[in-house]
Amino acid sequence: MQIHPHFDRFAPAILRVYRRDKEAFWKAVFTPFLANKVSLGGWLTNLSVDIGLLNAFRGLDDDANRLMKEFSQPFGFDITEWKSNRLQYFKDAYAVFAFLAVWMDEMHLDDLIARFDEILQAGVFAVAGYGILDENVDDNTGSPVEILTAQSLIAEYEYRVLNIYGVTPVNLEILHKMRRLYLEAEIKEKMVRGKSSPYVLERPEDCGSKGANAVAPFMLCLEKLGRVDQIDDYWQVFLLFGAAIQVIDDWEDLEKDLKAGHFSYVTLGSKFADIALDPEKNAALVRGDLAHVKTTYNRSQAMIDRSREILCQLDDQYLGRLVDITELRLKKFFRSEFGIETG
Repeated sequence: MQIHPHFDRFAPAILRVYRRDKEAFWKAVFTPFLANKVSLGGWLTNLSVDIGLLNAFRGLDDDANRLMKEFSQPFGFDITEWKSNRLQYFKDAYAVFAFLAVWMDEMHLDDLIARFDEILQAGVFAVAGYGILDENVDDNTGSPVEILTAQSLIAEYEYRVLNIYGVTPVNLEILHKMRRLYLEAEIKEKMVRGKSSPYVLERPEDCGSKGANAVAPFMLCLEKLGRVDQIDDYWQVFLLFGAAIQVIDDWEDLEKDLKAGHFSYVTLGSKFADIALDPEKNAALVRGDLAHVKTTYNRSQAMIDRSREILCQLDDQYLGRLVDITELRLKKFFRSEFGIETG
């Protein structure tokens, strides 16, 4: 009996549907990117391919929870019962995992596709580790047990991913950079909590650094592809369109962030952002500053445009799909949330 049967079947199911009708596949899989909150069941109305695609995603939660239970059992607790273990982060990554399988297939990385179940397992450890750590450092009453467990999960992720991709100087550097980007962003944020924003107005791409672990698998493939010289360019692409997604999240979490004393990027340049004000009223004032809102949209669109330019230079049409769908999500969000004209 397979221990993680849904992980085992995921990549073969995704690729079977993709090869049958590529355009219908793109439309179906990336529909979640066009909505702010989409449940797996909500995909049913958008799956124009067939039930095989939906079945590819079913059961991933079960395998992820089983993996976390197995990991935490020796410690005498169950990670899946922690509020800080936000399974939604893993759900949000479903489309990215699907895209990764397709991208690997197009790049002819057959040996890695054969181990895609292991890649998914490693991804669970990354999502859980960084998610639990993020939840605890955002809370003034963080749990030492959970913080230490998060470190153990991240260590397990790195161990597993290096077993898959190989222990090389390039891969070690990629994992080190990924971890450093996240930690530097968190350290800067916590140092100025309740005082100012950790970001600089002219560098919105810095917002994308927290999501570095989500794109590490793409980066680790570059050595196998003989494209090590392009790693820095790919990092830039992921930071740019990742930051555009983060801007959306910042607007959605504005009140929550202000309550925690965090000035996110979208507070920069707004005359209303003041920690001394009531968070609810302050958030309403910042959101009501439509000129400021429009400026954050323009900066986000500029990052999308720049990431597309770099991908054209890299001649990577497949990753361009992910940038395109991110742009659609960005436009839809600002139109529906603020009534901003996005063209």
